[in-house]
Amino acid sequence: MRSWGVLVGVLVVSAACGSESSSPSSSGGDAVTVTVFAASSLTDAFEEIGERFESDNPAATIRFNFLASSDLAAQIEEGAPASVFASADEANMTRVGDAGVLASDPVVFARNQLEIIVTAGNPQNVSGLEDLEDSSLVISLCNAECPAGKYAGEAFENAAVEVDADSLETEVKAVITRVSLGEADAGIVYKTDIDAAGEKVEGVEIPESDNVIATYPIAALEGSPSEARDFVDLVTSDPGQGILRGFGFLPR
Repeated sequence: MRSWGVLVGVLVVSAACGSESSSPSSSGGDAVTVTVFAASSLTDAFEEIGERFESDNPAATIRFNFLASSDLAAQIEEGAPASVFASADEANMTRVGDAGVLASDPVVFARNQLEIIVTAGNPQNVSGLEDLEDSSLVISLCNAECPAGKYAGEAFENAAVEVDADSLETEVKAVITRVSLGEADAGIVYKTDIDAAGEKVEGVEIPESDNVIATYPIAALEGSPSEARDFVDLVTSDPGQGILRGFGFLPR
């Protein structure tokens, strides 16, 4: 199993050349690669699911591309040879569907919720979204094109607060890095990201009345091997759901 940051140009060239990873199907036990484009918040859970899939399917190799869902959708639109797309929102899945490349109807497989991320020990004593209005705090958020940034904006609207970000990032990992390094005092990411981020950061809960629940759909893409659908089936199965819950995702 491999994870890597995919360069769109390289992938498009590979697709044009008929790369092995984009072959329609496998047969007779031949080696096959399933290329999974997944939201970065799914990294740890999907890597464990990928290990299980490869154990159950010795002829298959899972390759992951973890990025913001909006960036992944753009890569798919430009012809990147993905077998499966797992998005952190339904809008980017719809975008890929509108491009005519879905091989199956999307299935919601998990949900997530937002939390405020702060440096360990919460030195600025952040207790809620209203504290993020304090201009003395350095705030890092995802941009509005990224699902986490869009959800954060909705949470601010729910709480009737106006937050000016000092940095806008393309994915949640960048927000986590800024806070963990002390370059930002606080930000908004998914609860699962904080759970996985280690001891340098901690989370501050957002009240249910203000919080936004992220919905994660998954689908196989046109031209993918049959194992792509098998991977989707594993994600939505009881074992796959158990792994996701173990990483803090809410039931679908």
